[in-house]
Amino acid sequence: MLKKVAFVAYLVAQFVLCVSAVHAAVPACTISGGINFAPDVPSNIFPRDAPAGTQSAPYSTLVTLTCTPDTTAYTISLYTLTPTAVAVPGFTNYYKTDVPDIAVRYTAENAPGTSCTAWSGGMPSQILIIQRTLNCNVAATGQSQTFTLKYTAYFMKIGNAPIGKLTTIPAVTIQEYAPATSATANVFSGLATGTFAVAACTVTTPSIAVSMPKTYTYRLPNVGSTDGDTSLNIGLNCDPGVKVYSTLTDVNTPANTTTTLTLDADSTAQGIGYQIVFGKKPINFGVDSSVPGNPGQFLMTPAQTPGGAITVPLTARYIRTGKIGSGSANAKATFTMSYQ
Repeated sequence: MLKKVAFVAYLVAQFVLCVSAVHAAVPACTISGGINFAPDVPSNIFPRDAPAGTQSAPYSTLVTLTCTPDTTAYTISLYTLTPTAVAVPGFTNYYKTDVPDIAVRYTAENAPGTSCTAWSGGMPSQILIIQRTLNCNVAATGQSQTFTLKYTAYFMKIGNAPIGKLTTIPAVTIQEYAPATSATANVFSGLATGTFAVAACTVTTPSIAVSMPKTYTYRLPNVGSTDGDTSLNIGLNCDPGVKVYSTLTDVNTPANTTTTLTLDADSTAQGIGYQIVFGKKPINFGVDSSVPGNPGQFLMTPAQTPGGAITVPLTARYIRTGKIGSGSANAKATFTMSYQ
């Protein structure tokens, strides 16, 4: 009787082992490429007068998903999220960094040759504190397949004084959860480097005296005629990466928004004024303000400054405004810069 029991136990053990041996492997993926990415953000990324809500250039990394071959098509589903992020009130999908007036948001999208889809919201997919799903379809080719996803961080100015060293941002996690929980990785490690400061310029020509040539009535035959073009160059020394705007203000008539500068009260000439020209176009004067979009504000640098010395070429000239009377003609203007 004891021998018979031993034999039955042996058969049961064999049956269990055989069932385990025929189980197929669950398809899975590995995650590689640009994981644990730490953005290196240039200094002075936001000019001084850029409004809150100004966004940086993208900082991207490519993540590769390599999936095991199978003779049956299947779908890999991924969670992406930034679980430790703290939302910034008033800014959708932006999260706090360790610089008080700088926030960050993240997106995920397909790199060329990849066609994964977002379960909701479309692509690029906004990465949230809660889990969002990306699905990638693996064809029944019997060969391993790769998918490349581009993950991007955008920084935003959310206050007036984004000053400080950037070292910490919310980490972004990617995890395969279907058909089985397997690969997981940090796309953004949670680290970053960069220094935020007020990007601006110093004026190397703070006071410019322009000596105008004599002019004569015959050179100014009609109202609106101009004469006596004379260089009036402004010297600047600028941080890299800013666009410099300026407003010229009429000292004698601060509310003046025309293109004609008012003469000083001690001037004895009549029927003339001054224009200041930039790029062959007379500049409209405006009130003294650095607010972006101030009336009369014009762009002094056509592209972002490379850093260092800059000369802004202006021209002063006479303009006839009425019946001319001879005498002296003096005027003053100030300029206010805005960094955007």
